[in-house]
Amino acid sequence: MRVSMKYNGIPTACESFTYGEVEDYTVVIPASFGPGGSTSINNNNVSVSGFRLYPNPVNRGTLNIEISDAEPTDYIIFNMIGQRVRSGAFNSKIDVSGLQSGMYMIEISAEDGKKFIDRFIKE
Repeated sequence: MRVSMKYNGIPTACESFTYGEVEDYTVVIPASFGPGGSTSINNNNVSVSGFRLYPNPVNRGTLNIEISDAEPTDYIIFNMIGQRVRSGAFNSKIDVSGLQSGMYMIEISAEDGKKFIDRFIKE
């Protein structure tokens, strides 16, 4: 992505000018980001086996979570721009009725240091 700033005017494509600045940036958006994609996390402490999140999408306000191979302690819910929107002590039924419709990430931490991370949709 190229950002071009021209003193006292609006630059046009491929224009040369004396006063201003041109900066080049690289923006990488992985194909796995967004609906239908898959998220891979390269961390030995992240587990996916024995972890179930339902219903997905959530339409009645309660997100049910089953974890069979760890003792979960707390959770954090993030929106898709990385802002923390809710957190608390882990409960197998988390009330998400106050969240706006959209896609979210949930991170659940366990006593042994494992983290369980998945996406869900709130309708």
